[in-house]
Amino acid sequence: MDRKKLELDVGTRTETISRLKTQQYQTRKNDEFQAMGHEIERYENEIGKIEDEELELMVLADKIKADLADEEKKAAEVKDSIARQTTDLDEKSKALDSQLKALTTERSELAGKIDEDLLGRFERLFKSKGDAAVVAIEHGVCTGCHMKVTTATASQVRAGKELVSCENCGRILYDAE
Repeated sequence: MDRKKLELDVGTRTETISRLKTQQYQTRKNDEFQAMGHEIERYENEIGKIEDEELELMVLADKIKADLADEEKKAAEVKDSIARQTTDLDEKSKALDSQLKALTTERSELAGKIDEDLLGRFERLFKSKGDAAVVAIEHGVCTGCHMKVTTATASQVRAGKELVSCENCGRILYDAE
């Protein structure tokens, strides 16, 4: 737009110069002839400046076009990368879904073999304590709450004849050794 505006300005000044030259040759007074000559010269200088500005704008436009091409190339590369990552994530999601279904089926089969009271107790602990519903005893310490358990509790766990819970946190204990 700026280039078009400058071209329009050049056209206007060129018309003015040609009009002044025509008037200059029609005049009979030397003062008027010289004044018109100065006006023509001034307009020619303005045209030169405008053309310089137009050249600068053209150089800038070329630079911007080159930058735009580079950025479009980068954008295409990023788009391809994102498409590949999306495909990879979709594949991983499908794999994880199938793995989740398999594990859910396996859990259901195993849960059917366990006593319902024991399963209910485990699920309550799992909901309240998070992923650490069953923890080990190491050196007489519950690894869930990090509190020392009584000697009697530790011996019951080592015997392995019944399920024993920690007196402090209520988690189900097993012997790590």
